[in-house]
Amino acid sequence: MEGPEEVIRRWSQTPIKLLDIRHITMKPGEKLQPYRLPSSAFLFANQGEASLSLDGVEASPSNNQLIHGAKGALLNISCFNRPFDYYLIFYKPLLERVPIQAPHEEGSTPTPFMQSYAFQAKQPWTLLSLLEPMHRQWSEDGDLARLQVNGLFYQFLHEQFRQLLDSPAESETADLAEGIARYIQEYYRQAISMETLANLFHYSTHYLSRVFKRKYECSPLEFLVQTRMNRAKALLAEEDVAVRDIAESVGYTDMYYFNRLFKKQTGITPAQFKMHKLGMKSSISTNFMPKSFIESRAGTDYIVNKDNHYQYRAWDVDDMNASFKPTFAVALLFSLSLLLAACGGAGTNEKQGAQGNNQQQNEKPADASSKTKTITDGLGRQVEIPAAPSKAVVISYGGYLLPLGLKPVGVDQTTLTLYPDDMAGVSSIGEGLGEAEAIAALQPDVIILPDFYSPDIYEKYQKIAPTVAVAWGGDPDVVNTLRTIGDVMNRKEQAEAWITKFEEKLQRIRDQIDVKIKPGTTAATFILYKGEVLLGGEGGTLGKLIYKDFGFQMPEQFKQYADGGTALQMEALVDRPADYFFTQMTEEEMGPMTELFQGSLYQAVPAIKNNRVINVTRDKWNYGPYLVDEAVDEFVQKVMDSQK
Repeated sequence: MEGPEEVIRRWSQTPIKLLDIRHITMKPGEKLQPYRLPSSAFLFANQGEASLSLDGVEASPSNNQLIHGAKGALLNISCFNRPFDYYLIFYKPLLERVPIQAPHEEGSTPTPFMQSYAFQAKQPWTLLSLLEPMHRQWSEDGDLARLQVNGLFYQFLHEQFRQLLDSPAESETADLAEGIARYIQEYYRQAISMETLANLFHYSTHYLSRVFKRKYECSPLEFLVQTRMNRAKALLAEEDVAVRDIAESVGYTDMYYFNRLFKKQTGITPAQFKMHKLGMKSSISTNFMPKSFIESRAGTDYIVNKDNHYQYRAWDVDDMNASFKPTFAVALLFSLSLLLAACGGAGTNEKQGAQGNNQQQNEKPADASSKTKTITDGLGRQVEIPAAPSKAVVISYGGYLLPLGLKPVGVDQTTLTLYPDDMAGVSSIGEGLGEAEAIAALQPDVIILPDFYSPDIYEKYQKIAPTVAVAWGGDPDVVNTLRTIGDVMNRKEQAEAWITKFEEKLQRIRDQIDVKIKPGTTAATFILYKGEVLLGGEGGTLGKLIYKDFGFQMPEQFKQYADGGTALQMEALVDRPADYFFTQMTEEEMGPMTELFQGSLYQAVPAIKNNRVINVTRDKWNYGPYLVDEAVDEFVQKVMDSQK
């Protein structure tokens, strides 16, 4: 008899030809007369009551038995009082150079394909989840279906050998609730219902739900949704893939349904979540900007004053009355409303909830004499941090320490690139989330990062230093984010000082607003990405501006998505098109978008035909107060230029 390693090696090196796949249900009292297997075969006893014997050797009458029989072996089955359900897979090993001896020939060493064995499957649902599509695809015509069957068969082989060779410690019957959870985590991409689970685990749907909820405090289907959404979040944050493709990869073909579930779980839509990642990409300037789009005036300069960095001379709060002109009211209202939304003015329940989760709750004194304080971060986690951290590693939010009079000890490379002077002497932890080794080498006393990464990221960094997730809130929110980080860093007064000056600047603009929009004028706000339209809703950064402050109407076909963004096909921009487009594209993305809109299909769209496409670049809105303040001035200047 060959050892397990040799058996597996022979299987891996021998081509297999599948001959037939059968799914049979026997009636109570029915018998299968001695049946000589025409080829080697696997038999899986799914459910019911029956006695089985192979070459006169009785197999266990319990369910979930897996039997392998050699060609010529005699199979007997007698069904008892309940219908007996089983699968049969007939196959032929293509042994061209190896002589095949009869299994009972004296002195012979049977190949793995000629050995008979039986065992109780420890995780039968994993085998059944492969057998069902194998049988279904076997009945399909075409080479593609057969190719899929062959792939599933080798997965079946791997799974049955894994269970057969489990060590005794691993071979105990799995806890039912844990088994359901493992099945969901393994096959979440497939359609799973309570009936599916009942058929797999041979219990009623009511019993399965009760057992599962007792252990996991949710139903199996709720666990399925959580599993899918966690995977979707990881893909949205880390992979450069279209939202629609991500939805399909986690088991959803209905985008609207996927959007609703995702927002229910996270508070924001998949498109908004995707924008978080897009917002963390710097852009490369491009000169490809035709006249049909609003563009920045070349050579715009900024006066950089590190002590008062948010003051841009042309729009200094002290100069506002002198430099303001009524003809620019639309431009100013646009910039103001954008900033009010970015500063927490969107007013949506989801955003208020996200910020509420991020309020710091000091359970210990936070004065200078206290060593630590406990806060509740953006994920609702209780995190104990130093009362006055001095060595912070900050991912994405590094620029928020500057108005506080602080510098982080380490930031992501993008932040360093955006702040070449202000971050002089600060160490790079690498791109994106950085390298754990580089972070650990800096010996930080706190790590700060956004709240939209997968849970394992926070667990990983928590082992290095106390890790605080700061709520993103669905949109860049400079005021509330600065307040939060001011609390974390024990610099509340410095945070409020900057916020006060910033809001005074906004109020000067607000006092000059007088805008009238023709009733019924429609507008849409979106990002074009990977061939999709990431649509903004009424409560996003531009939502309050467009649909409340300005009084634009959302196009009728988009009203079902008014509670938040979604991902749509490009054709949505042409079907009953809008009068205005407000886009949030980076400069490097504007060229391809402009080229796209020059096509005849889009030239008939009123927003494009009438040169009413206004872009609000997102480059500077995510990385801290200084850059947000520059972005305000840059945007106002852009709209002013468009009025000339």
